[in-house]
Amino acid sequence: MEEMKKRFSSVPKSVWILSCIVLAGVFLRTYQFHDWLRFNADQSRDAGVVSSVVEGGEAWPLLGPKAGGTEFRLGPAFYYFQIASATVFGGEPDKMAYPDLLFSILAIPLLFLFLRKYFDVKTALALTAIFAVSPYAIKYSRFAWNPNSLPFWSMLFLFGLHEIVTARENAGKAWLWPVVTGIALGIGVQLHTLSLAFFPIMLAIVSGLMISRRRKVWRAIFTIIIVATVLNAGQIYSEYGTGGKNIGAFLSGIGTKEKKGKGLANAVVKDATCFMDANAYILSSYDRSDTCELKGASKGYGSAGLVAGFLVFFGGLILAVRYFVREKDPDKKAFLGIFISYAGVAFLVLLPFSNEVSMRFFLVIVFMPFVLLGMWMKYLSERLPGIGRYAPYVLVVSLVVSNLLAVRNSFSEYAGYATDSDAGMDNVTLKEVELAAGYVVAHSGSSTAVSLGGDAKYLAKSLKSIVYLAGKNGVKVVRKGNRTDEDMPGFIIENTRQRKKILEKNPEIVEYESLGRFTIFRSE
Repeated sequence: MEEMKKRFSSVPKSVWILSCIVLAGVFLRTYQFHDWLRFNADQSRDAGVVSSVVEGGEAWPLLGPKAGGTEFRLGPAFYYFQIASATVFGGEPDKMAYPDLLFSILAIPLLFLFLRKYFDVKTALALTAIFAVSPYAIKYSRFAWNPNSLPFWSMLFLFGLHEIVTARENAGKAWLWPVVTGIALGIGVQLHTLSLAFFPIMLAIVSGLMISRRRKVWRAIFTIIIVATVLNAGQIYSEYGTGGKNIGAFLSGIGTKEKKGKGLANAVVKDATCFMDANAYILSSYDRSDTCELKGASKGYGSAGLVAGFLVFFGGLILAVRYFVREKDPDKKAFLGIFISYAGVAFLVLLPFSNEVSMRFFLVIVFMPFVLLGMWMKYLSERLPGIGRYAPYVLVVSLVVSNLLAVRNSFSEYAGYATDSDAGMDNVTLKEVELAAGYVVAHSGSSTAVSLGGDAKYLAKSLKSIVYLAGKNGVKVVRKGNRTDEDMPGFIIENTRQRKKILEKNPEIVEYESLGRFTIFRSE
């Protein structure tokens, strides 16, 4: 017992605090994970691919999901993680989402370690606490989607680059961080088109700078490239077999998106607005919509949010450059140099696509607002006299409280889906579509195929998910307009508020069941 007490007392206080922060983050990311899991059309599509491998014996895919709005397909790493999870834990949709959940949890301590490369322990812990309860970070940890694990992989990639840059000559285990960086690069480029651009550009910048300073880094660079190439072997083989078809789709997609721009000046303004918006949103839960505009302006607080975003983004970058110029510690200077370079790459790469940008694009740079806020905390602590130096931590507490309140509101909204709710239809939850599919299967009789109709916006979000879940139980669901058999059992799905109107317009309805926001009607 005495020995155990000594061991506990020898653990630094910062480790205990970080552990509490991580546990809080785990709770907020896992609470009601199954029932409130987002399961829209994209998730049901991906679940179908994974199920065909795990249950149907299909070959593992060589390519991953399509990039939004194009025919270009990303690498298969996202599917491979899901297949592995489904093989170990089972083929249910929530089990397939475990990898994204795991990487979102691992991103919390990784952010702390990343911040410690420059900031003191107190500042790093404070910033990590904000990240752990950020509604933005939590939102993208609670469902399966290919970019959702990018916060982890982007930080690991930059962390690895920093370790390589700051490695002393003839340091032990010189192979470790090139391998880790190669893994982060090889997986990261498969998760989103932005990381496909960001990561290689950053590797080229850092490698060029080290080579120009006559650093012996060729072995490290070669290791990174080899590891990343091996992890992308499936895509390379696919490109060889199809004559570069996927690369052609990628180039075509870039051309299509670039044509949507409205001039350089407009692009710069929109890009800057998005970065300011994202900083305020990620740090403070300010206006939780996914749009990239002067958010909340009509509600009276858009200007305050924009000013806060401006101060954090531009002010924080100015401070970062200022500290970079003055920094004497080579390790800290390297951190600032890598961070500033990455921020610059992000801004420039997004510039041609500024009219396409929304908040979800910032998953690949989700750590940026925390570093920038850290610059302000450092600056204010140095400038404010006496007790005033604690002012930054008062701000941190305010942000943590604000974020926790926003998370509580989100959870209340999800819980409200189970009642006659006026909530919108940005997403459907797994519990909702499980109930809907269960009702269809239970009332399909001896038929192995049924039709499903209803309001287009509800079908757009729920149809593919219901098709997937009903299909797992042996019932094929087709859209009402594609009905091939008049004797096929028919169902209608609508918002519960429209129940009375639907019953009046469809006298053939024999029964229905309300499932919160949805009501499922069965016709003769």
